[in-house]
Amino acid sequence: MNYLASDRVSEAVGKMEGVPASDHAQFEVQVRKLFDYCGRPLDSEFKHDEVGFKLYATGLQKPMRKFYYAADTTRYRKGVCFFGVEVVPDQNELKVTTFGPLMLQSGQLPDYLR
Repeated sequence: MNYLASDRVSEAVGKMEGVPASDHAQFEVQVRKLFDYCGRPLDSEFKHDEVGFKLYATGLQKPMRKFYYAADTTRYRKGVCFFGVEVVPDQNELKVTTFGPLMLQSGQLPDYLR
């Protein structure tokens, strides 16, 4: 989240699992397109984490931790958009497998995001 909040998207892409260096520019474009939904985060406030497993289409399973952050963005104040980041171990480091903006469409926010 720190890379995204400081507009260092290329460095964030470098922390993603399965993204070869030759594809970093293409992935950076895709991550920036995600900002169309909520805006680019300008900061981050850790709200909650969950522990589980990431199951891949190949049948591989890795331990996974999902982190939720609130953030002021270029479009909304903090508390409107949230960001989910899933992290797994990959050899001797941690890699991001999934990143995405989240916005409540109806109902109430879970207590852990307030």
